[in-house]
Amino acid sequence: MSTDVTSPPPSETKGADAWSSFFGRLLPVAAIAGPALMLLGALCVAFGIQTLPGDLDWISEPEGMFGMFAVPFLFATWIVAGRTIARRASRTGIAVTMIGTVAAAGWAFPFTIRLFSADLVLNDYDANAINEVWEGDATVYSLVVFVFMTVMNFVVAITAGIAILRTRVAPIWAGIALIAFVPVFITAQAAYVAIEVTYPLAITLLLVGVVGVVRADRAATSQ
Repeated sequence: MSTDVTSPPPSETKGADAWSSFFGRLLPVAAIAGPALMLLGALCVAFGIQTLPGDLDWISEPEGMFGMFAVPFLFATWIVAGRTIARRASRTGIAVTMIGTVAAAGWAFPFTIRLFSADLVLNDYDANAINEVWEGDATVYSLVVFVFMTVMNFVVAITAGIAILRTRVAPIWAGIALIAFVPVFITAQAAYVAIEVTYPLAITLLLVGVVGVVRADRAATSQ
């Protein structure tokens, strides 16, 4: 039985090269776009731009929009982070991309809540009653999804940050920023401590860390 493998025709090779070239240029930009859009949403909260009434004053209408636009770009964030880290720690890099893919999808959950809340208020539903729903008891299914996705976001940021500090594959400040993102974000969104400051600060730390990773990735791919 013949086991000969024919070479792909030139047209297929050219198409694959075009695909690689396009996404090679796009991924670093998309990796930064995700956290950058999230930061715009956090700043809307910080400056009280179109916040909802009553007990829903922790929600800004534009925040949900910016956040949902950010979600697809966050996949690129952790693809680039994993690729960069894999140059010196292959298994960790693979783990960062795999965990990050799950984490990126998880951000759709809170941003959907924000958009849905705004629509309910627009249709004259009571803001305080809506807030009671979000802060009340949840089914085990909702709770499992929320906790799992939240933990994945924290795990991927800390894993990437520690990998950077250990391998020096990206600037040290990038690793520190990614790790610091986690406690600051918890302070903002779980403890609600000075959310006008801590929320945008947390996302800024995430963005700074990603910028450092993207710079390292570009330096490596240009060699």
